[in-house]
Amino acid sequence: MPDANSQWSFPGARWWKFDFHTHTPASLDTPWSRIENQAERLTPKQWLLRFMEAEVDCVAVTDHNTSEWIDPLKDTYGRLERERPTGFRPLCLFPGVELSVNGGFHLLVIFDRAATGGQVRDLLARVEYPGTPGRSDAVTRKSAEEVVEIVSDLGALAIPAHVDQEKGLLQVVEEDGRLRLDTNTVRQVIDRPEILAAEAVNRDWVKHSVYIEARRPWTEVLGSDCHNFRGNSRPGKRYTWVKMGDPSLGGLRLALLDGGGFSIRRSDQPDSFDPFAVPKHCVEAIEIVDARHMGRGRKPARLTFSPWLNALVGGRGTGKSTVIHMLRLVARREQELKRLDDGSAPRETFERFNHVPLSQRDKGGLRKGTNLCWTVLRDGVRHRVRWRQDGGGTVVEDDAGGSWKPSEAQSVTAERFPLRVFSQGQMTELAGENQQALLHFIDDAAAVGAFRKKLKEARAAFYASRARIRELDSKLSRETALTVELQDVERKLKRFEEAEHRAVLTAYRRHGRQHRELERQFANADDGAARIEDAAATLQSDDLADGVFNEASDADGEAVAIITALADAVRAAAREVREAGQRLRAAVGTQRDALTGTAWRTAVDRAAGDYQQLVETLKTAGVSDPSEYGRLVQERQRLDSEKKALKSMRQERDREERLSKSRLKDVVVARRAVSARRERFLNETLEQNRFVRIRGRRYGDDPRVIEGSLREVLGVLDGRFEDDILVMDNERAKKGFVATLLRRLPADPGTRSAEIETRIDGFKERVVGAVNGSAPFGGYFNNYLARECKRNPELLDKLLAWFPEDGLQVEYSRGDGTDFRPIDQASAGQRAAAMLAFLLAHGEEPLILDQPEDDLDNHLIYDLVVRQIRENKLRRQIIVVTHNPNIVVNGDAEMLHALDFVRGQCVVQQSGSLQEEEMREEVCRVMEGGREAFERRYRRLGPEPAHVR
Repeated sequence: MPDANSQWSFPGARWWKFDFHTHTPASLDTPWSRIENQAERLTPKQWLLRFMEAEVDCVAVTDHNTSEWIDPLKDTYGRLERERPTGFRPLCLFPGVELSVNGGFHLLVIFDRAATGGQVRDLLARVEYPGTPGRSDAVTRKSAEEVVEIVSDLGALAIPAHVDQEKGLLQVVEEDGRLRLDTNTVRQVIDRPEILAAEAVNRDWVKHSVYIEARRPWTEVLGSDCHNFRGNSRPGKRYTWVKMGDPSLGGLRLALLDGGGFSIRRSDQPDSFDPFAVPKHCVEAIEIVDARHMGRGRKPARLTFSPWLNALVGGRGTGKSTVIHMLRLVARREQELKRLDDGSAPRETFERFNHVPLSQRDKGGLRKGTNLCWTVLRDGVRHRVRWRQDGGGTVVEDDAGGSWKPSEAQSVTAERFPLRVFSQGQMTELAGENQQALLHFIDDAAAVGAFRKKLKEARAAFYASRARIRELDSKLSRETALTVELQDVERKLKRFEEAEHRAVLTAYRRHGRQHRELERQFANADDGAARIEDAAATLQSDDLADGVFNEASDADGEAVAIITALADAVRAAAREVREAGQRLRAAVGTQRDALTGTAWRTAVDRAAGDYQQLVETLKTAGVSDPSEYGRLVQERQRLDSEKKALKSMRQERDREERLSKSRLKDVVVARRAVSARRERFLNETLEQNRFVRIRGRRYGDDPRVIEGSLREVLGVLDGRFEDDILVMDNERAKKGFVATLLRRLPADPGTRSAEIETRIDGFKERVVGAVNGSAPFGGYFNNYLARECKRNPELLDKLLAWFPEDGLQVEYSRGDGTDFRPIDQASAGQRAAAMLAFLLAHGEEPLILDQPEDDLDNHLIYDLVVRQIRENKLRRQIIVVTHNPNIVVNGDAEMLHALDFVRGQCVVQQSGSLQEEEMREEVCRVMEGGREAFERRYRRLGPEPAHVR
């Protein structure tokens, strides 16, 4: 488990390891108290370091009826905090005591961290404990009920100790199941509203009927009851996770009120729990510089966020929505608004904001110098996204161990940085009549993109097959002409072959090729001889440069002699090369002469003579060019090859035809998969939802939507051909294909979709018939299809692969999960509730909600918004802009930012968690009903309001 104090970097409330029940040597039943040798006794420093070693964050010091060690522990901790010795880590000490109460049970009393041993001694005096300090040899003279009241008056917390064990308030006698303590005493304590929690040693302890019937379930906590450093009583062995801001008694009260599952987790709970687990993706901070009404001071406006629930609060016009707009900009989520209808309120609101005003009166929330910095945590890796209004674009940076470096990937997409941003207006639009925006959202949430990609690929493969068929048909159209050409060539060749001229022509051509090859070889040899003679001419030595050598010198004379010998060698080599060239030239002449009189020469001459005789013979027969034979042979070979190629093409065309039919089936399967994915997602997501139910209607049921989809493919966006496509009569589909498609469909979804597919197939067959010249539609529509598909054959392909888009059946309930009704019958609040319930029912990406409570009554706010937000924040980060204090207070926001409008600028007036008194005061100041929300949450805290304001 990582050390929370060093690893946790998020602001706001978080989890703290709290030991509610500990003892020091001041408790005289510990073995430490019996050590007589002063040097061997446990010191406050040793005691503190053992809890630090166990990574305990908060310790309640609860010795038996004494405060002896409280002040020494606090003094020692202060010294350790200054010195920071090895093993030191922050530790929050909560002064307290384990009281032996009238009636025979033990009660843990926990004071605020600032309390001293003197305050604990004052408590002991007021409850009139007469026994030995450090022992449990007596009980308070004050009754149990009076003790609890006194504890509350002093601002401390009363927690019954080890209620299921010896000296526990609710200990049961195993033999007969009765309470060990007096039942009246137990009832008096249970009835005290000041008691919020009890320490239960056994998580599965059997609860007595007196406790159950009281209907005051206490939050169950666990402490080590540390009397030594061995076994289960050692530090860090038994403890409770408590969610707070900076640890305080007020934060502890809030956590105990929330109870298990939200703010309290016992260490012995069987389910896995990681208090430092954060969502896979979360927003850490946004920094706004030089916007029109934000970030124009000496420092940028910077908001940091908890990985759980964050709230932006403040009055109207204080900049809360500005922050949301900025997050939308830097996260590149503008496209989500463009899916809404033109003129929709949320789209227009954002477009007005996303603008640099040209004058003081002009709308716009940006300036030329506006820039944003968005820090996000993605799969445990920190990234920073910078956005500039002046055209600098978006830059993505990665955290490189304390410094930032440009990321290899600069894309900012919903897949890379998941984030959902919704205003109340968007939710209203999603629940509106135009279902395309909601369908797009469902596709994003259900990861339908991969299925749509497969559908697109299936259609592309089908289109490719159809295009290849047309290409092959074009080439195969030459088959008839090719047959005629081949017949003509064969007829001419037959004339040659019947006259027995083929052998003569063959011999003449063969010997002619041989003669040309010999001449090429002789020419090459002649050329080689010439090149050798040219090379010999270039072989000569240069004369000595004047003045380089002194021939009168003996030493230089030797060098000159060597150079002279070298020149002689060059001249000799030149002579030999020249003679070699002369010999090669002579050999060429000799070999050429040798050809004369050979049998080959005789055969060549005979072939030439036979050819000349053939020429004369063919002239007599009317053939002027004997070489025509060779050309005809080549032509026949070419035509034969082309004929074979066409045969292969014909086979390929047949295969491609079968393939195109198979690929069209693939389109159908892929299209069904898109619908199935949507339906499965909706069923799984909303199976138990009490507020909204959404069912997919495969291929839709709105005739106008289907008509629009078909007309878009046809390229007929006007009202032409309505008799063939759709005629409406008072919102009822009366005539045309669309009317036929939707008429008297089966109720069962599977049978319904199969019937629609059958009807669509019938329509496509009629379209093919119209293209091929039959007349299944009206005359004008038949002509249009035949003409347009001839001009643009791809149109028919698109019609064959066309299917209408799915529809959605959205129903709402008043919150009890019954009596679901169509959403078009709902009020604005009910529509908003339904969409909000859907948004909160799925997903793990950060969710940003801008004033989700608008149009909702208080019942829906608490039952829907608060409850579902509290459930959602356990798995995803939520940032909510709200004017409703119930969302903040009862939703138990871990981090709050209170905004205000000061001198023309939106500023963060206060930041922190609800456990901080200043933050609570700010919430009460800026949020109407804030104090009442806190009072409802603290209604069990007793009569002392000072500790809960």
